This record gives sequence, C-alpha cells and structure tokens, in this order.
Amino acid sequence: MPPLLPLDGRVAVAGQLQPGDMAEIAAAGYVAVVNNRPDREAMFGQPRTAELQKAAEAAGLVFLDLPFSGPRAAPDQVRAFVDLLASQPGQIVAFCKSGMRSALLWGAASIASGRSLDEVLTAAMQAGQNLDSVGETMVALAQSART
Repeated sequence: MPPLLPLDGRVAVAGQLQPGDMAEIAAAGYVAVVNNRPDREAMFGQPRTAELQKAAEAAGLVFLDLPFSGPRAAPDQVRAFVDLLASQPGQIVAFCKSGMRSALLWGAASIASGRSLDEVLTAAMQAGQNLDSVGETMVALAQSART
C-alpha cells in the first residue's frame, strides 16, 4: 500500500490504491475512500473503479468516485467532498496516481469550508504535496462550489 499522507486531522492522500488495501485502510480507522483517478488512465497497474468500490464497501468503507484529470476538478466534485466531510465523522483517504489531484480537491473543499489558501498550501506542503501552482485554481473552485 502506498503511504497515507495526512493533510489535516481528518484527510490523508495517497497514490494509487489497490482493492487489497481497503481492509488495511479500514483497520487503520478510516471510514471513507475517495477515488480521484479516472478508469483506464493507465494501461497497467490501475484497478477499475468497480473493483475498488466493491473491496472498499466489503471492508465497511464509504466509497466516493470523483475522478478528474490534471487540475480540472469541477465545482460539483468540490461540493461532494465537502458533503462527505460533513456527513462522515472520521478519517478519509483520497487517492489518485500520486496524491496531487486528491490534495487539490481537498484544498478546494477546505477553502470552500473557510480555510485560507495559505493554511491549505502549508498543510499540503507538510504532506509532501506542493500545491503552489494550483492555488488560484483551488480558490476559483472553492468560490464556484459555494454558489
């Protein structure tokens, strides 16, 4: 399993997860998994979303599929992430290929929920995710998600 990199007290990001990782994630105390990677993005080594969801749910985890490419998340995905945080007490892990897209989505959701861009950038950097280049994108997504 790739490392789970905490962004704050509730959310961690990771690179590509496998179906076999879901029981370990649940055992570590996580309650939900968010997939930010589109199916068939990679030719090899990427399980299908349906396999991941089945394994996550079998492990007792909530599974949310919010795939996007590059920094192109949509406001409705930010709202869905904010709603997940509001509805699921406990820890959440979001994943993509490297954790970067997941960190971006968390950042936009955090800004939409009242955190400052500086707080988000600092927390992401501490988790090894440099979001400086997508700061404006996160702010714009957060603003769009609020409307």
